[in-house]
Amino acid sequence: MKAPDDKIDFAKAKLTFDKIYDPTTDIAGRLKDIDGMAQTIRTMAGPSAPSRLRLIMLRKYIYDAGTWNDNRPFQYDLSDPFGHKPANRLLSNYLVTHRGNCVSMPILFVALAQRLGLNATLSTAPNHMFVKYMDDVTGKTINLETTSGAYPARDVYIRQNMPMTDQAIANGIYMKTLSKKEALAVMADIVLDREFADRHYQKAWDVAEVLQPYYPNNLAVLLAPSNAALGLIQEEYLSKYPTKADIPPQLLDRFNLLEQTVPGALNHAYALGWRETDGDERPPAAEDANGPQ
Repeated sequence: MKAPDDKIDFAKAKLTFDKIYDPTTDIAGRLKDIDGMAQTIRTMAGPSAPSRLRLIMLRKYIYDAGTWNDNRPFQYDLSDPFGHKPANRLLSNYLVTHRGNCVSMPILFVALAQRLGLNATLSTAPNHMFVKYMDDVTGKTINLETTSGAYPARDVYIRQNMPMTDQAIANGIYMKTLSKKEALAVMADIVLDREFADRHYQKAWDVAEVLQPYYPNNLAVLLAPSNAALGLIQEEYLSKYPTKADIPPQLLDRFNLLEQTVPGALNHAYALGWRETDGDERPPAAEDANGPQ
């Protein structure tokens, strides 16, 4: 996370975070796979190909069946479209199965785009992630929906499919063109998931504090203190003491701190525009099947 932006490798970073979740992750092997994919796309585009042609060939490689992907196009996994199962968000899983979700699909896309010299990064919507592509011809930033062919989707269209407040957008919780380090902080959400899944609530809280400076309004980081405090209250107090009056006096200060943290973190997120009802569990499809040419 401390590397300068021009030294950040999206693929290596994602695989490094994935290895924390799954120690069997073969970082070197998967990087070799991704490098090979990028080289194939360069060959498909031809020497000195302009950026738009490289983008077209990147789409073709991922979504069209052909010898380049062993006639196995990468597809949206409708059995877990949001990647609710953390194992399905692993990049290595997507590379092997060719079935991804709204986490693994945009991350592979930006990793390959980076190797092809395309200016792309991540952005978020409620329960969703997509790609922001900066077109060097028009100078415009375009949303690319990687769960639907990596074709464009306007801001208004995404918002219609995944409701969110103007305030949340203004404060960078959603729809932000993330810097490389902010994108890395979002990729690191899987580390938080690992700690919460293992009921390592204090570790999860600590991880969130490490990530916070890189992208303070990352929703997972904003909500982590509340979720961690709830877990710690259950683990350290409610499972042992029937009522608050039963808690030993020497433990009350910590209990009170945890108890205050829950609404404190939620209220902070709420003040920034987050709502529990954000999104409606329907990732947006692309609007325009033609896309930028």
